[in-house]
Amino acid sequence: MRYHGYLLGILSWAVLQAAPVEAAPRLKITLSNQEWPPYMGQELPYDGILSRLVKEAFARGGVDVTYRYYPNNRTLQSARNGQVDGSFGWAPTAERKRDLLYTLPVLSARMVFFQRKEHRLDWSRWADLKGVRVGVTVGNFYSDDFDAQVKNGMLTVDSAPDDLINLRKLLAGRIDLFPIDLEVGKYLIAHHFPPAQASLLDAQNKSFWSAPLHVVIWRKHARGKELVERFNHGLKALQDSGDFERLLQETREACLMPRSFSP
Repeated sequence: MRYHGYLLGILSWAVLQAAPVEAAPRLKITLSNQEWPPYMGQELPYDGILSRLVKEAFARGGVDVTYRYYPNNRTLQSARNGQVDGSFGWAPTAERKRDLLYTLPVLSARMVFFQRKEHRLDWSRWADLKGVRVGVTVGNFYSDDFDAQVKNGMLTVDSAPDDLINLRKLLAGRIDLFPIDLEVGKYLIAHHFPPAQASLLDAQNKSFWSAPLHVVIWRKHARGKELVERFNHGLKALQDSGDFERLLQETREACLMPRSFSP
């Protein structure tokens, strides 16, 4: 009987050891969001490509996310002063890091030149573009290197008030190249040009600048470091499962499908 009792004790211990550890409780947070299609946007499918990936990665880390939309100039500030738990879609700078904790990058914004298919301009160095007419949008930043080429006269730029006007100028042959984020350029062309015109424009394969897009958490948040860790863990799980690429492609296609044409 003692032997039998001993066996029961061993079995009971083994069952307890094999029982799953209770999962950490789910957390709920609010992140600021903005209009930057197709990455982010209140009217976009799944709130946009980046919004969906951020929400899915957090979900796999046991965090439920709600988005609160702000005008562009208030989106980051709302996270820096603690109005919300954090934000996303931001590249790191020393100044921002004073107020924010950064996760691993989710995606990278890729700056490329769009061109007319009938007038392709291959290049390997900036000097190859000397004399080429390059459209720029007032207020947009195209990288320190790009700015340096403009200042030294290597690039000849022609300014316009917004990206759509520049794309129309490109189509009309008034400029030869237009720099813009790859996803944003494709979105604008799909939603603002009829198919016959859209087919005349193309993005170069070569990107001249890439900016990582991170989730940021208010540095004074009581669980800030934990939220960063949970997100990083969830992002890796999303990538390792293959769901990251599937959701990226699925959401990209949904966002690029023009629901209404706006000339």
